[in-house]
Amino acid sequence: MSFESDLQKIGVFPKEELNIVEKNKIARNITEKLTTNINELVDDYNELLMRIANCKIYYADILPKFNGVFYYYKNNSIYVDKNLLQVNEYLIHEVIHYLQNFEKISKQIKRVGLCQFLEFKLWGLGINEAVVHYITSKAQGQKVHRINDKEISICTNSENNYKYITSLVAQILFLMGEEEAVESCIKSTQNFETKLYNTFEDNTEKIVKGFDILLEESGKENKDEEKILNTVMTIQETIYKTYFKNILKRVENSKEIDKQVQKLEDFEQILSKSFSNVSWEENFKSFKKEMESNYLRKYIEINKKSNSSLVVYKNALYNLFSKIANFIQTRITKSKVN
Repeated sequence: MSFESDLQKIGVFPKEELNIVEKNKIARNITEKLTTNINELVDDYNELLMRIANCKIYYADILPKFNGVFYYYKNNSIYVDKNLLQVNEYLIHEVIHYLQNFEKISKQIKRVGLCQFLEFKLWGLGINEAVVHYITSKAQGQKVHRINDKEISICTNSENNYKYITSLVAQILFLMGEEEAVESCIKSTQNFETKLYNTFEDNTEKIVKGFDILLEESGKENKDEEKILNTVMTIQETIYKTYFKNILKRVENSKEIDKQVQKLEDFEQILSKSFSNVSWEENFKSFKKEMESNYLRKYIEINKKSNSSLVVYKNALYNLFSKIANFIQTRITKSKVN
């Protein structure tokens, strides 16, 4: 079946297929980046190399809007401009989409990466793009760092592309860990989706929908910047409030409380901040103060039920008080500096 006419309508004009030497060079390059910089893929070198080497890659004349690379899901092939002289983020991104759809062309597709094709809707398109590009940037050695513009300050590993959704997915992965996200993204399993629902419960759909809104709005020629920024801040608030409240109900010992206390403190370092509306940051500070009280109550509750000696209990309680006091003092110091 020929897809050439469909591709031409899109703005992709196929030419000859890359020879095996050219294709193997790309496959080795991308596989090395993925397995060197992403711990969860370190043992998958041979499998990834084989899968990428089996990809159909063609030269093509491509409209500039596609940045020299186009992945076409209908025939699971990649088209690259002859002027594309090296592996870059666009090519890695499209190769990951190919991996998500590997060997599924002749089958009824139910899941591609983190996307699930339900009866009446597509689940997870925005969050899938976020994780794909988070992995893409990480494969190139990019780390999560803070960037600022006139309206907002965010932490992302991708300054130029998908910066808002990657900043939010970085927060989710910081809280949940990256293992299930990487596996589900590359191998199209449902493990990440399951963990997402188990973590955020009833607010999962709200978070996922927010990613879709951001992906759609950010791709518009006349994008609504205010809508984008408000959506970022709203999703962020849903993420941290849902996570820390839910996890608090599940902790069973003082070590787990200590871990969550530290995680809350560290989360503040990657918090997105609105320069035009400081109430978002004030909301986080109020929430953090509330959680400090909740941690302390939970700590007392757990230790009352344990058979620990009074000395051990008092020492542990003193340590928790010290941690909370340090958090408060750190905030006071930061506010004076700022």
